[in-house]
Amino acid sequence: MSTQLDPTQQAKMADFQANVVDVADFNERVVGAYNNGTAEIGLEADNQVSRSVIPAGTGALRDFSYIAPDIPEFLSDQCVGCMDCVTQCPDTAILAKVIEPESLDEKLEGIAEDEREKISEQWTETNKYWKVREKKGTGGGKFGIFIDPTKCKGCAECVDACGDHDALKMIRKDDENIEWYKAAFSFFNEAPPTPKKFINEKALADMMLSDDSLLYVGGAGSCMGCGEATVLRMMLAATGFVYGPENIGIVAATGCNTVYTSTYPYNPYLVSWTNSLFENAPADAMGVRSR
Repeated sequence: MSTQLDPTQQAKMADFQANVVDVADFNERVVGAYNNGTAEIGLEADNQVSRSVIPAGTGALRDFSYIAPDIPEFLSDQCVGCMDCVTQCPDTAILAKVIEPESLDEKLEGIAEDEREKISEQWTETNKYWKVREKKGTGGGKFGIFIDPTKCKGCAECVDACGDHDALKMIRKDDENIEWYKAAFSFFNEAPPTPKKFINEKALADMMLSDDSLLYVGGAGSCMGCGEATVLRMMLAATGFVYGPENIGIVAATGCNTVYTSTYPYNPYLVSWTNSLFENAPADAMGVRSR
């Protein structure tokens, strides 16, 4: 598995590291060893490892594609762009973007012809982002949903959230479709960010179209369908969108989230965080804020 983050994640990580840990070395050597199963027999106890310091966002390098037999399939012609599937996913495994037609055509020209038609079908003309914008004279955008097979745990929360729209269904994984999902999600990551004109700044669903809201990268060891993880994602998305990721820190009371979000060496957060005994968390947070 690759130990490289996408450019957006790399940029965000750089903002939070500053002389604490050699991120490139950690991702390649430490995370790489855990990913390929050699950590217990070949990982030296150097300064980085002995301190148990984990850089931001290393959860993005974790691969859960082997743990569930099924994965969601997106049926774009049924989609209305409500974003319920994206907001309720506990693992940042399903994401969306709006892209202007010219930009989409340009990106599609840069990929292999045998993939072009299928990826093009992932983008649809919804009433919200296409027709309404056209009526307002600002130009419509195509809406696309993409699933990251390395983060999806097969919980089907997204299918339940989609409800009667029937734009998502669970299908059986196989070697062929997993490679397709990886290629499609790579295309999603390389596509330009959603233009601001498509984002309603008062709606959480629209906030989650913005890169500033993607502060929980997935890769946490939470149970499949974990409601607490969904709440964390929503909280970080809204706070990050409004105040900026550089102005956020998490003080967690000891519990499930302090375990599944800090299982060495995987960290799903792109913001700084600490935890304390459950009765001390408010005082801890007040101290951090005062500082």
